[in-house]
Amino acid sequence: MKTYFSRWVLAGILIMASLAGCGGGSGGGGGTPAASTVVKGTVSAGIIYPGTVYVYAVTAAGAKGALLAGPVATNIDGTYNASLGPYSGAILLEASGTYTDESTGHTVTITAANPLRAMVDSVDNSTKNNRIASITPLTDLAWHKASKNGTTPTPTTAMQGANKLVDDLFRITDIIGTEPVRPDNASMANASQEAQAYTLALAALSNLASTASGTTDEDKLNSVLTSLEVETEDAESSGSMSSGAITSYESALTAVPLCADFPSARDQLLGMGKKPQIVTMAISGTLPAGTKIYAIQGTIALPVNTADNQLLVSLLADSNGKTLSDVLLLTGTAAGMAAAEPVATFLIPQRQMNFSIILSPTGAGIGTGDFAALTYYVSSSVAVTAADFSVVSGSLAVKDAAGADIAGLTLILK
Repeated sequence: MKTYFSRWVLAGILIMASLAGCGGGSGGGGGTPAASTVVKGTVSAGIIYPGTVYVYAVTAAGAKGALLAGPVATNIDGTYNASLGPYSGAILLEASGTYTDESTGHTVTITAANPLRAMVDSVDNSTKNNRIASITPLTDLAWHKASKNGTTPTPTTAMQGANKLVDDLFRITDIIGTEPVRPDNASMANASQEAQAYTLALAALSNLASTASGTTDEDKLNSVLTSLEVETEDAESSGSMSSGAITSYESALTAVPLCADFPSARDQLLGMGKKPQIVTMAISGTLPAGTKIYAIQGTIALPVNTADNQLLVSLLADSNGKTLSDVLLLTGTAAGMAAAEPVATFLIPQRQMNFSIILSPTGAGIGTGDFAALTYYVSSSVAVTAADFSVVSGSLAVKDAAGADIAGLTLILK
């Protein structure tokens, strides 16, 4: 019995070893399969469900390439998740399906023949994996701008430029990377201000579409997007959409019932249609020998119309006045040296902005010269330049590696 038992054990061991050697259950070859590139996000014009997403490769020249994934179904909240295999590069996403129009209550169908589109400049299975890619009328507007209604290739530079232009004109920090939510109080209450603002922006488009020309609700939405495409083209060169387009959009926005419940998100969107402007911040003066700058703090007085004492500019900020992440950005040698994200607070009643920049103590520090860029929007028809901003007297503090004040330096806005 011992002999037979030993033979069965030995046979089992040999079979197990044979299977392991042949790669049994592991896909063969004994190597580790390449991680799949995943893209995910939300499809919304309101929330599109049921919906279908297709993901296509984009060639280096900007042409629509092979199908990478699809049909991928949307979930009840409009989200989707698509696996692209080991693909690396730019992608084009197309989505169709149905949603409930925020303004009319109608069920609207986005057809596969005329889908909503979104462009993502780069995905891969490592540093750019699991990228968020929302698909909305605003991402579709960017696609129309970049591709001239599908007649022109969209290389990555065109994708980036068009997405950023629509970001700027509609005051959404990232139309691709931000996910809108269902336009109801419960969903909005649990969302970030950026998601709230995006949701309100889409609801405003629904309001505009409700009175636009067209036989179907889809036709009306396309009519609005066609009009906005022209306005976007004009704004790229002139810096602003027409006053009529801005007024119509803001009227449609303030008519959205949710605006009253989420005023900070609403205020973020007011004044849309204008490209942002930038003030460059620089430190001037002479540093003591061997000294580097590790912290800069101060207060900037914002431009005010002397005729009515109203602010001439706005900064994108949350309900507490903290500016959004791309309002104050480090530049030049300071870029990448921050110990944490620069802090800036928009003080609306005081018509000022406080800021604090702290560089990593393990870094090399910076010298004098340009160190940051402040992005602002002009909130009226009055021209505004860097000369209209000023540094509040006595507010500037520049510190060295030990945290000691460095005397004799000034903050220049240009």
